[in-house]
Amino acid sequence: MRAAVWRGPGRPLTVEELPTPQVEEPEDVVLRVRAAMFGAALVRAVTVGHPRLSPPAVLGTLVVGDVVDTGSAVRHLKPDQRVTLDPHPPCGHCANCRDGLRALCDTRISISPGAHAQYVRIRPPVATHARTVPPELSAGAALLTEIVACVLDATDTSGIGPGQDVLVIGCGPVGLIQVQLARLRGARRVFCSVNHPGRRELVDRAGGIPVDAQDLSADHLAVLTAGRGPHVVVEAVGSATTYACAFDVVRDGGTVIGFGGCPPGTTVPLDVNAVHYRRIRFIGSYHYEPGVFEKAARLLETGQVDLEPLLTHRIPLDRIADAVTTARRSDCLVPIIEP
Repeated sequence: MRAAVWRGPGRPLTVEELPTPQVEEPEDVVLRVRAAMFGAALVRAVTVGHPRLSPPAVLGTLVVGDVVDTGSAVRHLKPDQRVTLDPHPPCGHCANCRDGLRALCDTRISISPGAHAQYVRIRPPVATHARTVPPELSAGAALLTEIVACVLDATDTSGIGPGQDVLVIGCGPVGLIQVQLARLRGARRVFCSVNHPGRRELVDRAGGIPVDAQDLSADHLAVLTAGRGPHVVVEAVGSATTYACAFDVVRDGGTVIGFGGCPPGTTVPLDVNAVHYRRIRFIGSYHYEPGVFEKAARLLETGQVDLEPLLTHRIPLDRIADAVTTARRSDCLVPIIEP
């Protein structure tokens, strides 16, 4: 089969012939890949490396594919079914899982090889958590189930509810999904910062109110929210500047959700006195608890969350060397690899 091989930071991905994976254990599943994600995390991995990845490797964990073969112990899947994967289900045994921190499970079970290939082999517990994709849901939309689950977990953590004003800082895929989920939770107004051409229309379509990124000041947000500021601010950019802004604009007694990932060592000047006297809550959000992936899948399957406007670029496997450049384009939201 053909697969994209990463041979080190700064080196272009190359398409090579590798052995086609086969069922090796009774609980294995082999998929023919229909769509695989190439997001910002993989851009960083290809260009500067990743602490958990060692070259040479086939990258990619988010995948939608058709079942080709299953081991003798697999009962919930049959050949030709299309499935998407919960790529990091908790093991239930590590120290974090025992402490109830299942979203921070220490165990990582990978697919083999990565998803940027024509076929992949998946093993338990990932194989156990494969979910069938209904015909009415596109492979590209199903591919983002894991991302929707991450945002849904942040929505649950933040306590977004009816009548609230919400600010989402960031108009990428995460920000635009967050706008939709906040509206589903009954938020009165969902503001979303915009700093890219064409994103205003996408914010409108998601049910949000676009706000120019340069206008994210406490005074301006107070004007938009009857003098109070937003109840919840979701930081979905990942920079010291936008984190500082989140604390500045949130209302007294409000909540700041730290969703955006920053480089290690990033620090933010914080007026702890203000946090104390204004009773501001700050909660980090990463990954999701068990069961959230299934809830996200149901939102997609029932049409309550629309991801089609986010699927902006499709890249054939043979042209994966262009993926980094494509992903960095200002008009690119979600680049999908299609073997």
